[in-house]
Amino acid sequence: MLEVKIAEVSKSLLDQLQTSATLRNASGSWATSLLSNFITGTLSGGLTALKSNGNSLGLAAEKQEGLVRILAEPTVMAISGQEGSFLAGGKIMIPVAQDNGKITLEEKEFGVGLRFTPTVLAGGRINLKVAPEVSDLSRDGVGISATGFTGTAILPLITTRRASTTVQLYDGQSYAIGGLIKNNRVTNIKGLPVLGELPVLGALFRSTDFQEDRTELLFVVTAHLVKPLPSNYALPTDLATKPGRGELFLGGRMEGGAPPAPAPAPAAPATSDAARGFELK
Repeated sequence: MLEVKIAEVSKSLLDQLQTSATLRNASGSWATSLLSNFITGTLSGGLTALKSNGNSLGLAAEKQEGLVRILAEPTVMAISGQEGSFLAGGKIMIPVAQDNGKITLEEKEFGVGLRFTPTVLAGGRINLKVAPEVSDLSRDGVGISATGFTGTAILPLITTRRASTTVQLYDGQSYAIGGLIKNNRVTNIKGLPVLGELPVLGALFRSTDFQEDRTELLFVVTAHLVKPLPSNYALPTDLATKPGRGELFLGGRMEGGAPPAPAPAPAAPATSDAARGFELK
């Protein structure tokens, strides 16, 4: 039996600086306001000037930092020499062209998966071959076109992080697999063709977005030898009883009270080797 802990630590950093202006006419009066938002856990702020007729001139700056930790703790059992697997995710259909010109759909799995093959050796050792895998749908895709189909279809890409190793452990020992790191950096710059390229004043005529995502995976695997349970093993539901009408309607209890403890067995009479009763001669 394997106990697996899969930790995904994701750190995101977002920096944004942009200006915006909407001018219609020169009438009306200007009013400034300072905007900030701390409820969502992000630092964002901006200085906005508004006119009564709908004109606006704004400067916005935003910075976001996030740290997310997602844990999955599956427990999978397999016989010695047989493969066991675990998957928490989903499936997508990918069209595949055949030789006869037809197109069939093929299933592709994605998510958090694990495949392992245990082998019990002498001395209580466990030879373990483990292949954990984490995959998800990418934001990018591949465009395809086919006869009889108008337009271009976008097929999603699946990004996969996989590791495979073979170790020998004793019952209750653990080992860790780490270092599966993924970095994504996206930078977008928008601005006016000429004014946005000026050395200093160009920052007033363009907007810049910078986003960096860093994700690291950690697998902790613990191997156990499964032993049979004793014949008198007590289940958690053995002591559950049906509630009475008073307990259900008046007390709002979903279960009855604990059953009375069994009466102790009567003690055996004391025995003695001394003579009892009358002795007849």
